[in-house]
Amino acid sequence: MPNILSDLVVLYVEDQKDAQSELKHIFDKTFKKTIVANNGEEGLKLFLSHKKRNYNIDVVVSDITMPKLNGIDMIKQIKKYDNNVKFVLTTAYTEVEYLLDAIELGVTAYIVKPIDIMKLLEKIESAYKDKIDNTKLNKVISKMKEHNINNIDDFFSLLNEKPESNNDNIVLADGFRYNNKNKVLIKDGKTITLVNQEILLLEYFMNNPNRVLTYEELLEAISVNTTNTSLNNLRTVIKSLRKKSSKDLIINLSGVGYKMILE
Repeated sequence: MPNILSDLVVLYVEDQKDAQSELKHIFDKTFKKTIVANNGEEGLKLFLSHKKRNYNIDVVVSDITMPKLNGIDMIKQIKKYDNNVKFVLTTAYTEVEYLLDAIELGVTAYIVKPIDIMKLLEKIESAYKDKIDNTKLNKVISKMKEHNINNIDDFFSLLNEKPESNNDNIVLADGFRYNNKNKVLIKDGKTITLVNQEILLLEYFMNNPNRVLTYEELLEAISVNTTNTSLNNLRTVIKSLRKKSSKDLIINLSGVGYKMILE
C-alpha cells in the first residue's frame, strides 16, 4: 500500500466485537490513527468531538445495520457538519435496500462481508482520493430506481459500469443507434434486443454501407449456425429489423437486393 494510508485518520464503526477487534489491530498498524465506535450513535459523537477540537477525520468505515443509529443515518448527520469526509460501507448481501440511500448521500465505496483486508484497504485509499462524480451518481440512482435493483451483484455491476465509448455506437436512421459491444439497438435511451440473425444481417449491412447487396450475399451473411436461409427467411429478418427500428433503415431494390444508407 502507498504511504498515503499512514497519513489517514480513520473512524471505524462496527457493533460486532470480533470483527471490530480483528480490523482494529490491522488499522492501528496501517493508519495514523484509528478511532473505534460500537454503533452509529457513538460514531457520530466521536466524529463531532474530534471536529470541535479541529482534529479532522479523513475516512469513516462503517457497518450499515447497527443498534441506536444505523450507518446510513449516521452518515446523514455527519455530512451536515463535514461534506468532505469520505465513507466506506461494509455491507451484507441482505442489505441491498440501504444502498440507494447510500448512493444518494454520495457514498461510492462498498465492500461485502466477510471482509477481505487488502480489498478494504484499497477501498479506503480509493475513497480518500476519489472525487465524487455527481453525473455518474445521478445515472446510477436513476437506473436503480428504473430497474428496481434488489441484488447486490447487480448493484456493484451498475456502480462500476464504464461509460460507453462513442466507438461502440453506430448512428442509424431516425435517431436509432447500434451498440456494437452489447449487440442491441438504442433509441431515446431505451434498449431494443435483437436475435442472432438480425445481428448478423445488421452488422453485414454496416460493414458494407451505401452498397447494394444481393440476395445471395445477404443469405450467406445470415447462414451462420442455421439451415433456415431461404429468401422468405431473409425477408422475414429484414421485416423484423424494420419493425424494431425504422422502416427506412433498409432500402429494397426490387429483383436485385437491399442496401443501408449510412452517413
